[in-house]
Amino acid sequence: MKRVFLTAAGLLGLVGLVAADLVIPVDQPICKLYGLIQLFATVGGILAAAYAGFILATSHDLMERNNAKLLISGVVIGLIIVWLSPLVVKNLVGATDVCGW
Repeated sequence: MKRVFLTAAGLLGLVGLVAADLVIPVDQPICKLYGLIQLFATVGGILAAAYAGFILATSHDLMERNNAKLLISGVVIGLIIVWLSPLVVKNLVGATDVCGW
């Protein structure tokens, strides 16, 4: 599994080195789709974090509290990935502009 991940990361890195300057205008369908993904991920993340916070505040069971902490950390990591992915694409590909970022 680790070897597959490293191979895929290496291939993506090579694609980033070979690709020319990429400009994706904000009015393209992929940018609209990304905006919808950002919106739904943020709303879902806030709801999941609120649920986990409620469980964390009201539960006395150690296992439930640990599960709530894991859920909150997963939400934070997921939102970081969703919100920073245009910057990662921009740097990997050497793009000048990716969906207004």
